[in-house]
Amino acid sequence: MAKQEAKVKISQIREGEPEDFSRVPTGIPGLDELCGGGFERNSSVLVMGGAGSGKSTFLNQFIYTGAAFYDEPGIILSLEEPKENIIRHSLDYGWDLKSLEKEGKLSIINYTPNEVKKLSEEGGGLIWDTITDIGAKRVVVDSLTSYVVLFGSKYQAREAQLELFDMIRKWKCTTVFSGEAVRNASVRTDFGMEYLTDAVIALHRPRKNNARIRAIEIFKMRGTNHTQKICPFDIVPGEGLVVYPNEDVFEEI
Repeated sequence: MAKQEAKVKISQIREGEPEDFSRVPTGIPGLDELCGGGFERNSSVLVMGGAGSGKSTFLNQFIYTGAAFYDEPGIILSLEEPKENIIRHSLDYGWDLKSLEKEGKLSIINYTPNEVKKLSEEGGGLIWDTITDIGAKRVVVDSLTSYVVLFGSKYQAREAQLELFDMIRKWKCTTVFSGEAVRNASVRTDFGMEYLTDAVIALHRPRKNNARIRAIEIFKMRGTNHTQKICPFDIVPGEGLVVYPNEDVFEEI
């Protein structure tokens, strides 16, 4: 299948979808085919990759499509990018986050990693209040890497991660995190936080001659007979991420 033929507008992704309420549509054309129809409801998903791999776009697309098309209000918890930048950059893909926020379907919250640490210690605070106020079903956290580097040792980071994930499970939302991947024998972060999540997705950018291509891989997804295949994807202007499940990646990852 040619890539041009595989491109599907976000506004068309609901056509023909089965009504499986145990699954949460990702809002990324082509991805649900790889993971049994979407993410497990109320699960936690870690999206990993290097700089420029598309992690933030992935997270914002998941939140936007949930609020705009699936009646699932969402929260963007950003530990890095200011709210104004998130809103502006999302318009490049046609995602009007500001309007969704005015409609009460979305909330964008900027926290420093230190504030998240305090939030975890207090049991939720503003985030929990916001989840209750808008009836949030989806949460994204960008990024976990910014949080774990606060701690002086792997042990302290591990303890803080456990506390954070314990709090997040109580929110009863489908939660997607971003994290930096280091080049290693296996996909992991500096503090190995992928063991805490229900699913791990890697975004690759291997070099092909004098350019880089994009590829996506599902490393794990509990309760799902997911594909083991590495598939190409694009970040399409005016659309966002589009995965091509019927195509192959021939470059070494």
